[in-house]
Amino acid sequence: MVTTPKPVTDIDLLLADMREARQFMVEHTDEKVKPLKEELDRIGKAITGFEAGLKELRRERLARMTDDGRIRVPSTRLAGMDFWELGVLEQMLLGRQRYGKSHHDKLLAEIHAARSQLQGYLDTDAILRWEDGAIRRRDIMFPNGAQAAATRQFKNSLAEWRTALIQQSVKALDSTTAGSGDELVPTFESAELWMDVNLETLVLPVLQQATMPTNPYDLPAQFGDTNWYPVDENVQVTTTTPGTAKATLTAYGIKTGIAFSDELNEDAIIQMVPELRANLTRNAAEVIDDVLLNADTTTSNGINSDGAAITKSSAGKAQWLLGFDGLVHAAIVDNSANQSINKSAVVDADIYNRLGTKLGRFFVPRRRGEVVYITDVQTATRSLSIAEFEDASAAGTRSTLSSGEILNVYGKPLIQSEQMRLADTDGKVTDAGNATDTGRILALNTTQWRVGFRRQITMETDREPGKSQTTLYVSMRIALTERTGTRSTQTHTAIAYNILNVTA
Repeated sequence: MVTTPKPVTDIDLLLADMREARQFMVEHTDEKVKPLKEELDRIGKAITGFEAGLKELRRERLARMTDDGRIRVPSTRLAGMDFWELGVLEQMLLGRQRYGKSHHDKLLAEIHAARSQLQGYLDTDAILRWEDGAIRRRDIMFPNGAQAAATRQFKNSLAEWRTALIQQSVKALDSTTAGSGDELVPTFESAELWMDVNLETLVLPVLQQATMPTNPYDLPAQFGDTNWYPVDENVQVTTTTPGTAKATLTAYGIKTGIAFSDELNEDAIIQMVPELRANLTRNAAEVIDDVLLNADTTTSNGINSDGAAITKSSAGKAQWLLGFDGLVHAAIVDNSANQSINKSAVVDADIYNRLGTKLGRFFVPRRRGEVVYITDVQTATRSLSIAEFEDASAAGTRSTLSSGEILNVYGKPLIQSEQMRLADTDGKVTDAGNATDTGRILALNTTQWRVGFRRQITMETDREPGKSQTTLYVSMRIALTERTGTRSTQTHTAIAYNILNVTA
């Protein structure tokens, strides 16, 4: 019988080298023979190589334990958690422990050990793997390239995080000052959560984002046109002083809180944190897209609450009063005379074309993906049956009858967002319920909007002993402005409303 030899692995080779070095030293010790310097050098090199090999194997093991670049705890009861989840769990336990309600010294020690373990792997290679993994996840979520502009913005955002992380990583490795580089882990925590939120959002990635070093923060607007004149020999040409303007980003804070009772034990909290992360990621993405689309500082008869008055304490509605007016408001209120279309008919290809006409010169992008359509889910679904999209003889292999999706309309990506709600026949959402549910389609040139973040998503806990509970707070400070500075005359954003039969 022929026996198949067991394949030799890298760890087998490393252990063999170690056994050989150990055997050599044992033999010389037994014989009381002092090794030569050359022999000691050879053994030293072998041990150094062994340590380097083990380190590389640990890196490979970590790579297998990661999910497309995510660095996670590979074992123990904290297995699967990343830096952010470890931080949340630690803050929740410390909050309870500060008031003597319960003691979690053992679990806190495990969290510290797990974080130290992961921090040891947080080098340039791991950061690059994390970036590649995030890009792959986005390609999986949006495989058809319809969100080209959003993907480009996402990659730009990733590149900024990667550069900052690598700089801190190098500083942590190279610095001789104790404590230097401590910012790396919390920065990586923020980057992990922020990338997850960006993967979930649909509207935010298509808009250009700006870091706000101050609040408010002035952005330079486009220069005005210059005048051109014929040139005569030896005659000074007439110059033009271009008009200048600025757009101001003013950030407003928005926060949510989730309370947990003291009855939760250690294991329950551990299992709950990953689910909490998933919910917070989804909720944060939803509220960001919601305020960018629907924010309205009008407390009475607003575009989202027509027929009622809302306040900053109105559950499920308070986010609209954040402090700025969103994309829908710009077209349906600020410049409704020129930038809104009352369709009062079923959806067809012509309405998309008419919206392009409203945008005028802004409908012709400098780069693919700068102009997008955003619509509610029902209108997007009904758009699938538009003859020009559905007919294979007209649309070819991209016909909606076979593909089940609209890649683009007139070369412009179509984004369907759950935060774009069905409206009444006047284009506003009636607070008590629409008399008639109708669809809306928003068209915009994304280069004319800027989103700013004075503070990206942050997390903190607060112990409330009187209630026997710990509350986890998640907050951000966000800003939105359009670049022309005059919403009443803007022509880069338009809307069609009162689109009928989208629910039939």
